[in-house]
Amino acid sequence: MSTFFDLRITNHRFVELSPHNDWEGIKCPKNPGHQRAGRRITPLRIDILSNRITDFSSTLLSDVVITDIALQKLREAGLTGFRVEPVVIDSIAKRVDRSRIPKLWEFVVVGDGGFAHPDSGITLKRTCDACGLRRYSAFEHGIIVDEDAYDGSDFFTVREYPKHILVNERAKTVIESSGLTGVDFIDASQLKWPDGVVKP
Repeated sequence: MSTFFDLRITNHRFVELSPHNDWEGIKCPKNPGHQRAGRRITPLRIDILSNRITDFSSTLLSDVVITDIALQKLREAGLTGFRVEPVVIDSIAKRVDRSRIPKLWEFVVVGDGGFAHPDSGITLKRTCDACGLRRYSAFEHGIIVDEDAYDGSDFFTVREYPKHILVNERAKTVIESSGLTGVDFIDASQLKWPDGVVKP
């Protein structure tokens, strides 16, 4: 049985979303309470907040940004399950040394882990055929990957919790041996629901 890891971004102070991002609006024809934001329809527009540059960073909405150095290392190793998109820098804080800002990319995970293994304890709590809304329970025993559903990518997500970036041992080894900064790892099957966060 393989071991998979939750890739955790540790730097949330380098970049943040610019006010100029926009998302599609989803309106349910049956239930007004299902109105919500959908996918982002603009390129990722960010503000640079500090000189605390790391190879991986993220916004409060979990948009992941990587440096060009990180991209080179991941590509040299032939890692799979991701694509990158250019980011637009809208503003840079006055105290930031502009000459130190590297080329940045939005890191988009496309690898597919399917649905988590039932042993994770995740259940479908609510669904809407009219607008596609699906709400899941909290994971009770970490996020356990169903290897029969997993596509084998080095970076991937499960359907129930797409904000959790999962990696295999190969990706973890490449990131650690390359000295890339701004991330740490935890065995995905050992994930605990965050203290103070109400379970869905």
